[in-house]
Formats: sequence, structure tokens, C-alpha cells
Amino acid sequence: MNLAERGYAGKVLNVDLTEERLTTEPLNEEAAFLLLGGKGYGVWLLYKNTPKAVNPLSPQNLLVYATGPLTGTIAPTSSRFCIVTKSPATGTVNDSHCGGYFGAALKYSGFDAVAIKGSAESPSILVIDNGNCELQPAKDLWGLTTFEAQSALGKRLGDGYSFAVIGPAGERVAPIAGVFSGTRCAGRGGCGAVMGAKRLKAVAVRGRGSVHVHDPSGFRESVWVAHRTLRMNEVTVRSLPRNGTANILETINETGALPTRNFQTGRFKEAYELSGERFRETLWRKDFSCSLGCPIACCKIANLEIPDAGEVTVDGPDYETIFSLGSNCGVSDRKAITYANYLCDLYGIDTISTGDIIAFIMELYEKNMVSPKDLDGVEATWGNQEALLKLTEAIGKGEGIGKILEKGVRSLSAGFPGSTRYAMHVKGLELPAYEPRAAQGMGLCYAVSERGGCHLRAYTAGSELCGYGGGANPFSYDRVKVQLAIDKQDEKAVVDSAVLCFFTLFGMKLKEVWQMMVPCTGFKYENVEALKRLGARIITLTRMFNTREGLGKGDDTLPRRLLEEPLPEGPADGSIVRLEEMLSAYYSLRGWSKEGMPLEETVDELDLTQLVSKTY
Repeated sequence: MNLAERGYAGKVLNVDLTEERLTTEPLNEEAAFLLLGGKGYGVWLLYKNTPKAVNPLSPQNLLVYATGPLTGTIAPTSSRFCIVTKSPATGTVNDSHCGGYFGAALKYSGFDAVAIKGSAESPSILVIDNGNCELQPAKDLWGLTTFEAQSALGKRLGDGYSFAVIGPAGERVAPIAGVFSGTRCAGRGGCGAVMGAKRLKAVAVRGRGSVHVHDPSGFRESVWVAHRTLRMNEVTVRSLPRNGTANILETINETGALPTRNFQTGRFKEAYELSGERFRETLWRKDFSCSLGCPIACCKIANLEIPDAGEVTVDGPDYETIFSLGSNCGVSDRKAITYANYLCDLYGIDTISTGDIIAFIMELYEKNMVSPKDLDGVEATWGNQEALLKLTEAIGKGEGIGKILEKGVRSLSAGFPGSTRYAMHVKGLELPAYEPRAAQGMGLCYAVSERGGCHLRAYTAGSELCGYGGGANPFSYDRVKVQLAIDKQDEKAVVDSAVLCFFTLFGMKLKEVWQMMVPCTGFKYENVEALKRLGARIITLTRMFNTREGLGKGDDTLPRRLLEEPLPEGPADGSIVRLEEMLSAYYSLRGWSKEGMPLEETVDELDLTQLVSKTY
């Protein structure tokens, strides 16, 4: 089988930074068929090449840049890439995704994936130029912000390159550090810290090749259908293009699910001031797509005057950033939120985690558990935009109190007895922008997510809170709701392994992905159910990795606030998350044991024994 004629480049680049050795190997055909690429293939590489119980910041931890079979084709949103590694924030498997041009450039350069291990003796960059690969010194880049680094790389290497870089936070191996490409970010789980531990400042890619599919005519027809479904959906043709991801903010607030003041409630009185409509009226100056292959154009550009820097351009803020730096901190000033967003991008940190850290500190301040003396003089009161900006900058620079805050809420809560109830994380990853007491399915999704608190592993909120796909009762917690979560989880695993944008699922269904995948790869996936099974295979593989690393049922939980404190207002007034009832049904429907371990027969039935050992 010639994978280079089936949507793949057909090669993996292996990089050993310690030995300064670069080698290539063929893409594994069986793994490609069973796992597609992207997330699935990356997790498989991590599983078989990373020793059990390895420190995520160890040279032995693998860092994988991966594309999928649709990457670089005419399929909608097909220019993304995926980073897979063991997370320094959670100790779990972590996959983080990013838009822009880097993914397509990697494919055009002749590689489906880059697997990086070891640690460079001094700061380095990896340069991939149309299949020619080399390591270059980068001492002159170490210490630069994400924007400065990309500008300097462009001047050094010339035109046509796409970059994936870390900022100062990644160099310090802060567990909330992301990887930035253009204006986009693979933000969650600390991928930037893994790069920093490897002393890898950046990966630069330029490619002049092309992608060949198995059935060009059939593929073009299926892509036309996929684009048509996106043009026919209100969300992808109007809501996202006009008001970005913030188009849902007022709806989420009305349903009582907009986390406010560190998840104390799900309603924010100033929600309208944070809506997409208000950002468009006042700050957003441009709509854009993060790649040429995206017909949605959800990205927004804001121009902002800031002290000592004049006018700066900011990508966003998006809904998750507006929640974390806005309602969750009680802040309603759009300029302050946008400026804090800019600081996060500048220094290379995740906006969700940063906002949740500050919200946690604000609640401790409210409860007299910390004082200005503990916070370098900052009065961390709710809604204090000056406090928001000072703490964001301290975290970004890793200075003063920022050295402590950048470690995340789980680490912080260990230093304040009695504060774990207010530490809003799962497995060490801070929670995103949906209050699970108002959407029971999201509570389950957070708890079982392989990378910790994440809304993008199974987005039941679309059905529960926004009514997408016919809607679902947000208050139910029966097996029907659990099955919805499983279906969404499997579906997203497929999309993340094909390496498409999640937002395509607001218009397309898995059927359209299947219709594109078959003529692209020539793989004989008989129907949509074959792709669902592939998604279940990937989810079970991630569970096997986490189980091998010592995680189990006890880690599939939520902060006590969500399990014990009823919501005080809104449609879900009086509600807590009914996790235990859903969790047992989830394990049963997944074919896992009562303790959450994949059963041998499930591993066999999903054909995983062909790829990995059962002795996990």
C-alpha cells in the first residue's frame, strides 16, 4: 500500500535532540488504518515510545507534532496540526490542537508527523525545509516573546516558513505554557513546557510538495458536500463568522451555565458587555480564517492601545478567554480582558488556566485566606481589572508571586489548607467555560476527559445548553445522557485524528467526514459506524495510557463545589452534578471495569492488541 497516494506523506521524522540525530521511518500502515493520524497516531507513538511513569519534563518524554490524512487537502478546515505528549500539568496523555498554516506546511514538506525526544545541550530550533531537516542553535532567540521569536525566525530563515514557538513561560517549563503558531495556540496541558524542557525554542517548516488522494474525483465531490453542509448551518454561516465563539455567551449566561467568580454561580450580571455583539461594536476590527481552507472565519482581530507599547493587534478574545479572564474573575471591562489576552499570547501561556488561577486567588482573597502582602501588594478583589492585569503579567513573566501562580490551581491549593473545594480543575487541568451543574453531561465529560478539565473532548453543552442537533435535557443524568457523552467523545476523537477543526461539527456530521475519508485514503471503512468504532478505539487507547501511568476511577472526579454546593440561581438553581450515577454507566457502556480499566475483551474487540500490549 502506497500511503503517499492515500492522503498521507508516508513518513515520520524522528528527532533525538540529545544525540542531535534526525532519522525518518515509514508511516505505519496498520496504525494509520486503525487510528487515522493526528491524535490517534500521536497517542500510539507516545504509548510505545515513552517509558512508564516518566517525568513529563524528562528527555525521555516524547513530543509529537502530527497531521492527519485530510491535512493540506481541499477539505474544510484542513490546515491544523496536533501536539501529543505527556502533560506536565496533569501527568496524563495530552493532545492539544492548533490552527494556522503549520500543519499543511509540515505535510507539504513530506512528513505526517515529527516525534521528538531528548533534550538539546543548548537552545535550538528544528528547521524542516521541503524534506531537508536540521537543528540550528537558538541562543539568540531564548528569552524572546512569542511574537519576537516568530519575527526573528522570519528574518533569519526567509519567506515561506510556518513556525511553532514557545515564549518565556515555556522556557521556564511553566505547566500552563502553550505552543504558538502565527496568532493561534495549542494552549492546554503544558506542551510549551515540554518544548522548554527539551530546550527547543521553535519548529520551523516550509514545504513545496502536495497531497495526493486515492480517488480525486470522489474526494472533490465529497468535499463539495461538506462545504455545502457548512453553508447551510446558521452557526457556521452566520453566528461564528459574525460574532466568533462569543456568539453563545449570552445564551450560556441565560441558561445559568456561565461560570462566574470562580464557579460560585452561573450567572454574570454584566454578560451583555462581554457578548460578541459588544466586542464587534467596540474592539474587533477584522474577521479572518486561521487558514485558507476554512470557510467559517470565526477568528477576530482587536486593535488595542496599551501603555508603553502603543497600538497592538490581538487575536481574540474568544469565548473561553472572555469567560476565564472576564466573568470568572468578575471583570466586565472588554479592554482589560483583551489586554490580559494579549499578555498571555505575548509570554506564551494558556488563557483558560491563567484566568482560573486568578479567579481562585480572588476567591481566597474574598475569604481572607490571602492578603495583598501575599500578592506583591495586589488587592485581588472581584472585578478589579488592575489586579487582573498585574497578576496576568506576573504569571506571564514568572516574576514575584507569578512564580507560584504559574504552577496552576492544583499546586496552589496544596499550600492553602481548606482551599481544594475552590480549586476548579480536573486531574490538574483548570476547567473551561461551562458550569456543569447546569449541564450534567458536561460534568461527566470533564470528569472522564483523558487530559483533565476539557470541554473539547465531548461537547454535550451544544445539545444541553444551545439546542444544537435537536437539543438534550441539561438536567438528565441517565444512560441516554451518558450515551450522548460517549457519542460526542468518539466523534471528536475521529475529527481530532483526521485533524479538522471542531467547529465543522456544528454544520457537518460524522457522515460527511466518512464521505471524505474513504475517497481520500481508500481505506474500506464500510460506514459511519466504522469511524465511530475508530473513535472508541482512540478513547480506549488514551485510557490505557493513563491507566498505565497510575490513574483510575479516583481521578475521574470533579471539584467538591460542583458535587456538593447547589447552584444558587438560574434555571439550574439548587442543582449539583450527579456524577456517580453517570460514571458507573459510562464505564459499563465503554466496556471498562467498575474501576474504569478497559477490559481485555474490549481491548481485543477494538483491535488494539494489534498495536499495543495488553499489559498496561
